[in-house]
Amino acid sequence: MINYFQPVCIGLQETFLTSNIPLKIRGYNSVRKDAATGASHSGGVCILTSNLYPSSPLTLHTSLQAVAVQVHARTLVTVCSVYLPPHDVIDHHVLDNLIDQLPAPFLLMGDFNGHSTLWGSDVTNSRGRQIEQLISNNCLCLLNNDEKTYFHEPTRTFHSLDLPICSPTLLPLLHFTIGSDLCNSDHLPIIVSYADSGGNSVDRGGIKLVATVAGRKRNWNIFKRYPTTENHVAFKRAKAVARRIRRRSQRESWINLVSSIASSTSSKQLWKKVKAANGIYREFSIPILNTGNGTHSAPLDIANTLGRAFARVSATDSYSPDFVAIKNRAERTPLRFTARSTHPYNSEFMMFELKTALSRAHDTSPGPDGITYNMLSHLNTTSLSHLLILFNRIWIEQKYPSQWHEAIVIPILKPGKDPSNPLHYRPIALTSCLCKTFERMVNARLIFELEKQGCIPPLQSGFRRGRSTFDNLVLLETQIRNSFVRRNHLVSIFFDIEKAYDRAWRYGILSALFNFGFRGNLPIFLKNFLSYRTFRVRVGNFYSNHFIQA
Repeated sequence: MINYFQPVCIGLQETFLTSNIPLKIRGYNSVRKDAATGASHSGGVCILTSNLYPSSPLTLHTSLQAVAVQVHARTLVTVCSVYLPPHDVIDHHVLDNLIDQLPAPFLLMGDFNGHSTLWGSDVTNSRGRQIEQLISNNCLCLLNNDEKTYFHEPTRTFHSLDLPICSPTLLPLLHFTIGSDLCNSDHLPIIVSYADSGGNSVDRGGIKLVATVAGRKRNWNIFKRYPTTENHVAFKRAKAVARRIRRRSQRESWINLVSSIASSTSSKQLWKKVKAANGIYREFSIPILNTGNGTHSAPLDIANTLGRAFARVSATDSYSPDFVAIKNRAERTPLRFTARSTHPYNSEFMMFELKTALSRAHDTSPGPDGITYNMLSHLNTTSLSHLLILFNRIWIEQKYPSQWHEAIVIPILKPGKDPSNPLHYRPIALTSCLCKTFERMVNARLIFELEKQGCIPPLQSGFRRGRSTFDNLVLLETQIRNSFVRRNHLVSIFFDIEKAYDRAWRYGILSALFNFGFRGNLPIFLKNFLSYRTFRVRVGNFYSNHFIQA
C-alpha cells in the first residue's frame, strides 16, 4: 500500500506494540503511543510521516491513546491519530481538550468504535452520540460517507467505526475513499487525499506475490458483494495462499542475501549487507525549522534557511576581528603562479592516470550535471580518450568550467542535536563526478610532490597513504609508557577546531603552496578550484537559491 499510494502521512490504530518492539519503515518517521502493558493490553496508536515532507511531532497532554504531528504538504496541517477502546467510558471534556490542543487546520483520524446513522450505521449507540456531539460543539466536519470500514468476521457483518474528522477549511480540499483490500486486517484502509491530486505510480515487486494478492482481492470483492459461506471460505483460502507465498518470498530473499556473502566480500560490503538485513540505514527527514524570524515549514523556505545558515559559517563575519585584520593585510599581496620553466607536475595527463582515478572512485551521488561514476566507468576507450583531451585542455589552457564551481548541499542532522535548529546540520556537498575525477588526478600529483619535497611534517598521519591516525595513538602510548618508566611528567594537548573545514582560509592554502615553490598549471588549477564557489541546498525535491561560499 505504501508503494502504491506513497502517502504523506499514515495513521495507525490498535498497533499492539510495546516499548521493546521497534517500528521502522524506510522513508518514514514514526510517532507512537503504545498501550499500557498488562492483562488488558490492547490498542496503541502511531503516525508515520514521509521523509519527503517537513514534519514535527506535537506533545499532547491527554490520557487518551492519541499522537499528533504537524506536516507540511501544501500547507502546514496537523494530523492526529486516536483510538477509543469500545468498552472504555470517556468523558466529553477529555475529547474537547484533545481538540483544543490541535492547531488548525487539522485532520483527526481514529478508530472511535462508535455507531451512528450519521456515518452509515444501522443504529446509534452512546459512543456514536458522543462523537456527534464532539463534531457539533467544535464545528468540525466528518469526511465519511455511508461506506463501511470494518469487517466483523465471526458474524460476517460490516460496520463504520473509523472516522476522519477535519477542520472546516480542509473540507472542500479533501477527498475521501475506502480501500478495497483488507490487507490482512479487519479494517479497510481509509484514503484521504487532496481533491485535485493525480494518480500514483505503482511499484509491484515479485510476480507470484502480486498474482496471489490480486487473487485475494478478487475473492474479497466477490464476498463483499455476495457474503455467502462459500465465498467466505474462498476468500480465506486465497488469503492463506497469499500469506504463504509472502513468507516463501521472504525466506528466498534471505537465502539470496546470505549466499551473496563470500570470502572475497570486503568488510565494507559485508557491514552494508548486515545493516540492510537489520533495517539500519541513514535517512534524512525534512524538519520544521525555528529561527529568530519565526517557524519555517515550507520545503523551499527550509532550504533557503539552511543555505543562509551554511553561508554564514564560511563568511568573513564568522572570523575573529584579529584574524580578519591579518587576513585583509595578507591578501593585499597577489600570488603569481605563472612560470616559464616546465615542472614535471605541470605536464599533460596520461591515460593510466585517468583509469587509476576512475578505479578508485565509488558510485556516489552525482552533482548538478547528473553524471555518475557508473556512467564514467562504462566509457569505452574512444570516449575515455576524448575525456582525457578535455581534462588536458582545462589543464593547459588554465580555464575552469563554471558549472564545476557549483555544489548541491545535502543537510545531515548531527547525532543527538535538535532538528529545528539550522546550525545543527552538517552540509554534505555533491559536486560534479567529472570534476572529482580530475581532482583525484591532480591530487595524486600534488601529494607525490609534497611527499618528495618533504613539505608535510613527519608526524602528520591524516590524509597520507600508508599512514593513519592510529600511528599517533601508538606514538602517544609509547610516550606515556616511557614517562612512567622514567618517572617523568607528560603533557598532552587535545583540541578540536570548530568548523575547521568550512572556515579554511583559501588564501592561506594557496600561500603555503606558493612558499613551497609550486608554479604553473597545478597551483593555478587549485586557485581556480577554490575561487567563486557557490552552492544550493536540496531539501527533498526542492532547491534553494544560490549562495556564495566565501
